[in-house]
Amino acid sequence: MINIAERIIKQMIHDKRSMAMIIIVPLFLLTLLYLLLAKSNYTPIVATENLPTAFMTMLEEHDSIRLTVKDVDETIESFLKERKADAVISQDDEGLHITFVEMDNVKVTAVTEALNSVIANISGAVEVSNPQPGVSMGFVYGEKGQSLFDSLGFLLLGFLSFFLIFLFSGISFVRERTSDTLERLMLTPVKTVSVVGGYVLGFGIFAVIQSALMLIYASILGMPFVGHWWVAALIMLLLAALAVVTGVLVSAISKNEFQVLQFIPIIVVPQIFFAGLIPVDTLPFKLNYLSKIMPLYYGSEGLKGVLVYGYGFVGVFPQIAVLLGFIAVIFAANVFVVNRYRAS
Repeated sequence: MINIAERIIKQMIHDKRSMAMIIIVPLFLLTLLYLLLAKSNYTPIVATENLPTAFMTMLEEHDSIRLTVKDVDETIESFLKERKADAVISQDDEGLHITFVEMDNVKVTAVTEALNSVIANISGAVEVSNPQPGVSMGFVYGEKGQSLFDSLGFLLLGFLSFFLIFLFSGISFVRERTSDTLERLMLTPVKTVSVVGGYVLGFGIFAVIQSALMLIYASILGMPFVGHWWVAALIMLLLAALAVVTGVLVSAISKNEFQVLQFIPIIVVPQIFFAGLIPVDTLPFKLNYLSKIMPLYYGSEGLKGVLVYGYGFVGVFPQIAVLLGFIAVIFAANVFVVNRYRAS
């Protein structure tokens, strides 16, 4: 028993990737979570409508929000859809109303706390219809109390489409290498681009099937689906294609299936946090800029645009273009890496 334990310890010590998984990666992920889940310094932009001057003056004193001017000729819904503010506080005969663009805990908490503070300190000198008016809350996109499945459905589709195909293609390509299939193929006159393209196309067929099944089943489960299904399918297909080329690239520099799995905490896990699980624009320490280098962020934003906002192809074209760019760059990297097997 002691001899077996000593052998395992020696193997682990000499395996630098395994030691990194045990020591460095957990510390990296904990640090990332510490930074992401720290108190946000984001200040929501709030517009007002039909509020007394004294009430607005008291709101302006709160550092947790910033007031902006709303065009009186524009509806609250259209004003928020154009992203001119995060919320609008209005008043009518029924009391006060807060309308948000969508559910965001950071913004909702900041705005409601500021409003509740004003209400708590309101006096008879404040010209409102009710000294302690009731406050109702609404959202342009989504509704209060909706399930996590409904509110994060776009993220689930994007992540599962990427993660599962990444595993499938990465492990499958390693087996192609360890069985010497790739080496024998590289001895033929076939071009490296054709080799990589063939693998990507072969794995991509299963990615298409998976994406279609996920979309169909998500609709059966009642996931909100505002936009066109084919645009969402296109984005999921691009995410799957990105997962294929990423999986092939990772496996090309891995010796076995276990080393492919070691890349998950580095490549896949961080992207989850920047893909909408935590609202990107409210991240502290300006970490939102890191999302710009995360492919899953663009896929999730595109799916959210279709599923939640009802955008068409034109509305999500920027995200589609970026995904195509990532695919092209990683495909080129694959050609470079796989070509080394021809040289050897």
